[in-house]
Amino acid sequence: MDKAFTKETVLKLLGGMSSEKEIRKYLERFSSDDYRFAVIKVGGAIIRDDLESLVSSLLFLNEVGLRPIIVHGAGPMLSKKLEESKVKFSFKNGQRITTDEVLKIAIRVFDETNNQLCKSLKANGVNASPINQGIFTCKIKDKDLGHVGEIVETNSEELKNILSTQSIPVISPLGATEEGEFVNINADNATIAIAKEISPDKIIFLSETGGILDEQDQLISTINIKDDYDKLMTKDWLHSGMKLKLEQIKLLLNILPTSSSISITKPINLNRELFTDAGFGTLIKSGHEINKKDILDHEEQRSLQLVLEKSFNGKLVSNYFDNENKEYYLSSCKRAAIVMTFEDSIPYMDKFAVIDKARGEGLGNAIWKRMLVDHSKVFWRSRPNNSINKFYMQVCDGFQRYEDWNIFWIGISDLKELTKCIESASSKPATINYEK
Repeated sequence: MDKAFTKETVLKLLGGMSSEKEIRKYLERFSSDDYRFAVIKVGGAIIRDDLESLVSSLLFLNEVGLRPIIVHGAGPMLSKKLEESKVKFSFKNGQRITTDEVLKIAIRVFDETNNQLCKSLKANGVNASPINQGIFTCKIKDKDLGHVGEIVETNSEELKNILSTQSIPVISPLGATEEGEFVNINADNATIAIAKEISPDKIIFLSETGGILDEQDQLISTINIKDDYDKLMTKDWLHSGMKLKLEQIKLLLNILPTSSSISITKPINLNRELFTDAGFGTLIKSGHEINKKDILDHEEQRSLQLVLEKSFNGKLVSNYFDNENKEYYLSSCKRAAIVMTFEDSIPYMDKFAVIDKARGEGLGNAIWKRMLVDHSKVFWRSRPNNSINKFYMQVCDGFQRYEDWNIFWIGISDLKELTKCIESASSKPATINYEK
């Protein structure tokens, strides 16, 4: 790969991000514990067809001091080599049956694929450590599958040691039984096993599709497992392989910290997905329970006040909670909230808040959707320089710009109602005091 081209690609990635503030926010988050930054699964087709984009994105991470753990597949290359060698193979429930002949060729293909990726990284100044064995201890998964392993133990200390030398571990999907028998491992399962062991902040699956697509082949930007999983699993347009992956992801998120998330994206979009709130792929979170309240106790009121003040970087007016005609949506993690008021015939969204550290996790989208379940009509306002206006433009049915405020609405079509709402929003007193 041409070094100059790589640097230019990195510059383009940086230039396409929303702001330096966003980048710094995520760098601070990811840099807190190096070995827990990210586990990235790279499909064999990516290495075969899109190696340049992959290496460019990994080069960027290396230059900002972040080193993920890489797990790669090699399915297409293995199939091709087996066909060329005239070795018959088949699958059972999506898993390749690994006979003695298949295993012999698989070990060679995994080694070649691993070396190819490591060689490309090293040629571009990224220190990479090839790992073809010693990470996974396995048992035979199913005798009918032959030499296919089910992971029972993961050597995370070896991975931490490699990362401590400023090198990226690049792991083949190969394990061994306690008796020393080599076994083929599903690369997704290998990725999940490592994630269970080290609890990374991010788990990323790089795919050619760049995410999960809906029935119109449009990218699904966020999936909240608590709210969306059951509905998605009933959809005919979601193929069986992706349903299996979602099932695995759900089980994984159940045991990971709530701050962890899983993304599916393309190699060229890897850093946009990592370093921007909007992301560029499908973000999957376990989700947080959203509680609806009409009355807050003292502790809840204090928690809400902290969320609002952190989100808006200002101080609530002292009498904010005096008005009892309010409705509150609070995330169980105490990092997002919506406040509704009912002085008008149509509910007014007085506050929509997500603290800075939680942005980009899909939490705001989850609480927003929960509010809309209860309110088909709603109006609100925001300052013209509010960074969230881009989101508001996407979700609103209409808006009106004024010097001090942008006023938005959903579900309001009657002109008299709309006029009244706009007048009301324009005249409401400010409830956040900003330090000058």
